[in-house]
Amino acid sequence: MGFEKKKKICHIRFNASDTPARAFQDCGMFLYTLAKEFNWESTYVFYKTRPEETQWNQTFLKYVTPVCLGETDDLDYKKQVSLAKKFIQEHIHEYDAIMLFHYGSTAWKLAKLCKKYNPNVVVYIKLDMGIGGFNHFCNNGPLQFIKNWFEKIKSSYVDIFTVETKSYYEELKKTSVFKNRIEYLPNGVSLIDIDIDGIDALPKENSIVTIGRLGIPEKNSPLLLRAIEKMPESLVKQWKFLLIGPSTQEFIDEVHHFKISHPNIADSIIMVGSVTDRNELYSYGRKAKIICMTSRSEGACISTLESMYFGAYPIITNYSDFALDTTNMGACGIIVENDNADELAQQLSNSMKNDDLLINCNESQIYARNTFDYYELSHKLDLVLRKYMGINVSIKEK
Repeated sequence: MGFEKKKKICHIRFNASDTPARAFQDCGMFLYTLAKEFNWESTYVFYKTRPEETQWNQTFLKYVTPVCLGETDDLDYKKQVSLAKKFIQEHIHEYDAIMLFHYGSTAWKLAKLCKKYNPNVVVYIKLDMGIGGFNHFCNNGPLQFIKNWFEKIKSSYVDIFTVETKSYYEELKKTSVFKNRIEYLPNGVSLIDIDIDGIDALPKENSIVTIGRLGIPEKNSPLLLRAIEKMPESLVKQWKFLLIGPSTQEFIDEVHHFKISHPNIADSIIMVGSVTDRNELYSYGRKAKIICMTSRSEGACISTLESMYFGAYPIITNYSDFALDTTNMGACGIIVENDNADELAQQLSNSMKNDDLLINCNESQIYARNTFDYYELSHKLDLVLRKYMGINVSIKEK
């Protein structure tokens, strides 16, 4: 970049925006990587929604400046929007770009306000879109054309959108709302303070991990137990199934009763509990040969991407269209029918017995590191933002 003056970007995050985990999520990671690698000054605008002060990660703070707009309840959206408008009126002239999340009337109004006080600012909206949002623009109903025409007018102050799911991108780019102003940009794997070399050096084991809030309806954790029940005991006994994350008491009880009723394989099922140290969590993904996620519904399911990044082979349910992105259309993983214990048991058994499983692990790791690395993702975002600022761009080598 030479001696080019730093460009400035801010992101306004609504709801519970002061949880420290935000630093490692998409909103924090794009700001962090743009500043660390691509000559930006990044500001994270948030609200104090908890009694305690937020202890932001120190590495994150080297590159991102958090700015608190005031105290609100995490669901007091009206007050948060009011404070955001005040911030825009007073400070948007200082920025070259602003990142907002989600589509809708609030985003459209904030975009218009940004352009009023700084006509040159690039307004970027990360859609963070699920199936409901996608259907809002692409449900093919008889009035869809008219709906999209109005949405196009209302969103006219937005310069560029990104969406996280490839199939959504392919359809949205054809609509009048997003035509010529949308890019595919998935979420990635946060590597802040991660000992990549140390984790990569860990040996593989005969272990299968599932990671998340165990026992909640969306995760459908009992499906894994039902699948294990259908697998040959002799095979299960050669492996460890590590259930990682906080759990409902109901699921803890269910695992306990499962182990009592299946004593020959009880030692193969291990409730690890919550793992808050991210190096430790990634180490589980590194040592595992398989990550199995049984969710009924998910967004990107970052836990799967994290484990793939360190070489776990994904066997996952078709919890969303992003499952296709996760597995590279099935080339780097297996997608099973939602809530189908028989199919899950068969696919797990096949992979556990597969002599080429480690080759598959390596291929999923290569795919994840090429596709879900925040350096590459932020590089793309940097090029897009600079294009809309009218800056000539060049490729920066990693």
